[in-house]
Amino acid sequence: MTPESRLAAAALDLLHGARSLPPAEAAAKLRTFFNSINASIPQSASRSDASGALGTLVGKLEATGLATNDDWEHAIETMLSLANQSS
Repeated sequence: MTPESRLAAAALDLLHGARSLPPAEAAAKLRTFFNSINASIPQSASRSDASGALGTLVGKLEATGLATNDDWEHAIETMLSLANQSS
């Protein structure tokens, strides 16, 4: 398993779990993960897309306490795409 596929798998687990949490708690868990991945794995186009979607989701949760289903789905779909490309 490549570092990107491990990252994507961890992110997918976290995203699915965080979706059922209160927004502030979800934002905190996702922010910690987001900060750690940006420091640990070199950028690629796929990782950049996935990281951007995750960052947008975290930003909306932190700013307003709300994220749309589309925000969540976009973050999940880009991580799934990253996992598929990396495996």
